[in-house]
Amino acid sequence: MSSFQEDLGSSWVLFSCEGAAEEVIVRKLSTAGYLICPEPSIIGITKKRGARDIERSFLDIDYDRELLIVRIHDSSSEAFKLGKLYEPRFKVYDVLTHREIEMLAIINEGRLADYEKVKSTMKPSAYCKEVLHMKKVKQTEFLKDYWEPLSL
Repeated sequence: MSSFQEDLGSSWVLFSCEGAAEEVIVRKLSTAGYLICPEPSIIGITKKRGARDIERSFLDIDYDRELLIVRIHDSSSEAFKLGKLYEPRFKVYDVLTHREIEMLAIINEGRLADYEKVKSTMKPSAYCKEVLHMKKVKQTEFLKDYWEPLSL
């Protein structure tokens, strides 16, 4: 049985991202060459998350090698089940970003210790908006400007 890392290095890859932050981060890391899978192996980076949407948009194609679906999200209970036709043909890997992905911005700003003092009362995204004054922390354009691959 092959490992996730081995599969990423030898397959086509589709990234299904929960939100704008995950999508921007994967795109930045891919463009910089910081992902395990080479950029030419990535057939898509999408915010489509439902199995049926992914099937319709990406799986009705004959690929010349295996296609992996890498789902990046923060919920271990989120349901995702490919249909009977697709399930045996495509591997699905879940990458959990527990806690919210905005934790990376808190760490990047050097404010982790401060956040730890209030974490029981404030979600990371709220902390970014209210304390760090990153009002657009969930918006794609802000994230594109904010993140640099080396800071990730």
